[in-house]
Amino acid sequence: MDKVAYLVNSTPAYYYMLPLHFTLVRRYAPFMTDLFLATEVPEHPICQQVVKEYGVILIPLDTKEAGFLASRAAALQQLSLSGKYLHVIPVQEDFLVDRVPDFGALVEGLVILEDSQGLIASARLMPCPGPKGTPMAHQHLWAGLTPATDEYGFTFQATLWSLEACCAWYMALVKKLELKWPMGTTSPQARRHIEIRGNFAENTEGQQFFWKFFKERRQVHIGWLRAGPWSNAVYMCPWPYRPTAIVNGRLEPWAEELGRREGVPLTIPRAASPPESLTERGRGY
Repeated sequence: MDKVAYLVNSTPAYYYMLPLHFTLVRRYAPFMTDLFLATEVPEHPICQQVVKEYGVILIPLDTKEAGFLASRAAALQQLSLSGKYLHVIPVQEDFLVDRVPDFGALVEGLVILEDSQGLIASARLMPCPGPKGTPMAHQHLWAGLTPATDEYGFTFQATLWSLEACCAWYMALVKKLELKWPMGTTSPQARRHIEIRGNFAENTEGQQFFWKFFKERRQVHIGWLRAGPWSNAVYMCPWPYRPTAIVNGRLEPWAEELGRREGVPLTIPRAASPPESLTERGRGY
């Protein structure tokens, strides 16, 4: 997996999640060698801790790049400029892998993307929401995502992307956001509400934009099929994790228990409960 960058974007209010997040990746997915953290306060003690203890590589961001979508676009651009990586797995700090990933399935997804010669832009690793398109020939656990069959073409769930396609997509989102709600005339609070509460990238308009954007690029997307209807079937996938440990700015009880069980208890700073959560997305899957 040396051509795959594992990218976490975070902001100070949620730094307390980082030691547990990276502990779990190193513990259960040691093959994921290149771990990145993109943030606007890289000198923070917790950021420095994860560099020292887990070998995380920092991607410093300017404060003007600290917005939810802008931070991801900026980090992806920096990875692209490095010239080292062809693929990326962007995740949120509160997406916690808690069991051993299916390495073979991950490699299979990587091979599919590479063999597609750019036709396939991404492979969703979590079967929630799962694809409803036709299973791929000779790859019965992967299936196509299509606007005719799938409500969600784009989600923030863990996805293996072509780095070039992922960077282009986030840059397009940032450009669209700026055109509709310019920073010069839109308050930071309103922009945050649009990006997060309004779920600018995942809402109906965002999905329509996603399908149109990649249709023009002549690229498609695939996802991992759910093994069955039972609840734990979601773990039978290339990257088995618990998403959204933080809801409405507050830590979920299961995540606190997970931290204790894994020997990395979560210490929540008093200022870590903003009125709007930066991880309030992807609900109902």
